[in-house]
Amino acid sequence: MSQILNLSRHTSDEDAQHLTSLLIFHLVERCGGQLQFTAEEVRQIRKELATKMVQIQLGDDVRLRIINRLPELS
Repeated sequence: MSQILNLSRHTSDEDAQHLTSLLIFHLVERCGGQLQFTAEEVRQIRKELATKMVQIQLGDDVRLRIINRLPELS
């Protein structure tokens, strides 16, 4: 049975950092060993963080989704 987690509520900072590092490594490996961002792309991502959030679903697989942030969490 899968479980949807709010990363900030269900994990410690150390757990979140470890999981984030693993996910970044996995993503870079799947993209041929390199990811590249422009300064403009970084600015756009930071801007969107006000209205979007990452949802992590744990089960047999780990799934990430970008979803709209609820108004009360903005």
